[in-house]
Amino acid sequence: MPTLYMLIGVPASGKSTWVEKNKGDALVISSDNLIETYAADIGKTYNDVFKGQIKIATKIALEHAEAAFAAGQDVIWDQTNLTKKSRASKLAIVPTHYRKDAVFFATPLEEEWQRRLNSRQGKSIPAHILDSMVEMLEMPDPSEGWNIIEYYMNAK
Repeated sequence: MPTLYMLIGVPASGKSTWVEKNKGDALVISSDNLIETYAADIGKTYNDVFKGQIKIATKIALEHAEAAFAAGQDVIWDQTNLTKKSRASKLAIVPTHYRKDAVFFATPLEEEWQRRLNSRQGKSIPAHILDSMVEMLEMPDPSEGWNIIEYYMNAK
């Protein structure tokens, strides 16, 4: 049975590290990866191109997901997926024969979170936006249709 792994968490909470360790043959859907690739191709940073590329990257990521589902591939959806509403719109396109696993990443403690955020060259998010993301973050709930919910609590 093909599986969707939807990663849920604020930036720098461990999602991309989880992908590196668990990718296998799954297709990774990530608007950030698309933006980073585009930026590198033109010799710029993520921050330089984000505003001009986020809408197109989100559209392309959705197209990649639809193609992967049509092909029956395992998919890792590596975006913040902070709210039940944002997850529901993505889950709506997942075929019914797919297994749907949520992988939730708690926000790290402040010092560790700042260390992670500061380690990302050319990629920064204003503090007020990070604060709003923390406020918006909703833990996944079985009522969303998950087969399994994994929790990574970021004890550091």
